[in-house]
Amino acid sequence: MIDVLEHPLVAGYLRDLDAALAGLPAATAAELSEQLRAHLLEALPPDPDEDTVTALLAELGPAQLIAEAASSPADRRPPRRDHPLRRIAAWARRQPARTWPAVAAVTLAVGFPAGTLIFWHVQPSLQFRSSSAWWNLNGAPVVETEAAGATQYTAQLRPGKIQGFAILVYNPSDTTQVITGSADSVSPGAPVSPQIGVSTTFTMRQLGAPHWVRYRIGGPIPPHSYRWVRVLWRSAHCYLNAAGGSQGTSDLLLRVRVGWITRTEDVPLGAEFAVAATATSVQADKAYCRNQLPGS
Repeated sequence: MIDVLEHPLVAGYLRDLDAALAGLPAATAAELSEQLRAHLLEALPPDPDEDTVTALLAELGPAQLIAEAASSPADRRPPRRDHPLRRIAAWARRQPARTWPAVAAVTLAVGFPAGTLIFWHVQPSLQFRSSSAWWNLNGAPVVETEAAGATQYTAQLRPGKIQGFAILVYNPSDTTQVITGSADSVSPGAPVSPQIGVSTTFTMRQLGAPHWVRYRIGGPIPPHSYRWVRVLWRSAHCYLNAAGGSQGTSDLLLRVRVGWITRTEDVPLGAEFAVAATATSVQADKAYCRNQLPGS
């Protein structure tokens, strides 16, 4: 278990704080440093993750600002008379009233698109919500195994057949996110990118039954809504030529359009979805590969 104060982000922040406090009286600097360390120990859990640490440090603010706030007026250097903000304020006082409508128009023209882009960039990514199902197994069993805290769902490889799985996905953001395709170059069952479909509807009655809904390629997920996301490929493990071999994925990499921007989102699945070769499928796979790859 990593001590809270030894976390890389926390340790870096404390080094910056000590450097910023160097200009204060020794007693003041020592007291403030001790108080801040005590606060970090109280506010952070043991072994905190990076997001938790980042959020807390953001609330505290930059170390330099903390040091400046703690300094007395005598310790602070007086601002220069030619400070840029002072020059801007002086210029503003000299402008006639008719100048400000033009300034406001320019500000809106520049600021609104920039603010909109920032809004799209900071929207949270899509999330997997526990429910999942395999696609086109024709009654073949799915084996669930657990090791070292990880779970794997393994289905039999069916060379030349369409296979895949569907997962329930939630959009936690305040805007519609459109899944345009896969950002991965391989599938669990083939060395090609999977086809990604998004259900056109979702109701709680359909929970656990992704085969009951329609899908479309490039489907949208409205804000704060659920949709089934289907991942399909045509199995053809021409390089998986031994019984017992398997290949899978525990993350779904998606290309997602948010507003005018397109980004890659990594959706952790909470378990690995894998296909495994059997003696029968290896023989079938070899025959399939010979037909698909002449001369192999």
